[in-house]
Amino acid sequence: MNNYLKDIIRISWPIIIGQLGMVFTGFFDTLMVGKLGYESLAAAGICNSVFFFVSVFPIGVAMAYATIVGILQGKDKTSSYRLLARDSFITTIGLSVLASGVIYYFVTHFSILDQTPAVEALAIPYMTLLMWSLLPMMVFFFAKNLCDGFSYTIGGMVITLAALVLNVFLNWVFIYGHLGFEAYGLNGAGYATIISRVFLAVSMMLILFYSKRIPIIWSQFIGSFRESTRISFYQRIFAIGFPSGLQYFFEVAAFAGAAVMAGWLGAQELAAHNLAITLASVTYMFAGGISAGSSICVARAYGKNNTQNVKAYGVNGLKIGFVVTVLFAIIFYLFNNPLAALFTDEPAVLQIGAELLFIAAVFQLSDGIQAISVGILRGIEDVAMPSALIFIAYWIIAMPIGYYLSHYSSVDALYHGVNGIWIGLCIGLTISAAFLSYRFYYLLRNQ
Repeated sequence: MNNYLKDIIRISWPIIIGQLGMVFTGFFDTLMVGKLGYESLAAAGICNSVFFFVSVFPIGVAMAYATIVGILQGKDKTSSYRLLARDSFITTIGLSVLASGVIYYFVTHFSILDQTPAVEALAIPYMTLLMWSLLPMMVFFFAKNLCDGFSYTIGGMVITLAALVLNVFLNWVFIYGHLGFEAYGLNGAGYATIISRVFLAVSMMLILFYSKRIPIIWSQFIGSFRESTRISFYQRIFAIGFPSGLQYFFEVAAFAGAAVMAGWLGAQELAAHNLAITLASVTYMFAGGISAGSSICVARAYGKNNTQNVKAYGVNGLKIGFVVTVLFAIIFYLFNNPLAALFTDEPAVLQIGAELLFIAAVFQLSDGIQAISVGILRGIEDVAMPSALIFIAYWIIAMPIGYYLSHYSSVDALYHGVNGIWIGLCIGLTISAAFLSYRFYYLLRNQ
């Protein structure tokens, strides 16, 4: 194994496990809520889709913090870390407040999503609880991305896994009513989410400012708010973070839109979509972790103006992603029925979910290559054109095709209904992956 692969894996594996912890929070939420019935499962699915539809933009902006840290390390500008932390924190709080306001709009105007009355009645109070969890979740991402930029990824992993255990335990207490508490049903999952995300935020902030591995201490951070300095990172945060946020927004918005369209077809279709996207999100975290690790390595080499290492880290990141995603494609193809059965015993939901996992097996490779390409391009501060390419692939090509196949296609049933929506997404992912990976090679070839 070459040194480039070792560096990427060393940084990536704790990120992967940490991201899996975040996704498994949703996984166990879905699993435990699914026991309440398919309408609760459908309500949880639409609420989480809308929540991440709104929050993914500030999450994407926060990804820029790690990239900027990597570039500063490459340029050996260590005296600016506390100012980056200050400006990143202010940016995080501002975006969190705006995003919470958008979620509140959906809470008060939920009818625009055109869901069934039973799903709407369950979803409104649950989405309100999710809204209150957004600020602590974003504070966690602020601290985690700064730590990741310094290659200290194990701290975030440990805290995320601890929060996962806490969330599952609290789900058991609040959803079903144990240890003397009332059984709150779906809302119980919301209470558990708030508490676990507050734990994430507090713990990650302690690591950021008190770990010996991070060259920023609490007193420096607090003191930076009183400094009168011309050095500011807002322009760079938004130059990298704004397009990065749009990239994630366009993709997650497409999947949120797919959930809404699935809901138009019926609660069973939405429930099947939710179980399939939950599983696909688990495998995506591997590609997302490799993308983050590759981006940090690429950013450091880019800060040092080492084009050879930039290309080598990018190429090796794509190689790892190819191997991992092919493995998951095989698993989804061979075990689609048993995997769907983890979430439901409703025959109709089970059949639709198994078919969706078959389609998900096809786009595993495209999904992984796209995610890693976005990361390595962000590492060289190329974010504007990728954002435009992702928008075109999803919203000009994938979504219209998915809508047509789901509503008007007269071809085989495999391509109709919610399956058609997923086929449209598969096409969009493939186009995006092809163009983004080509762009990385093109830019490096011309430097």
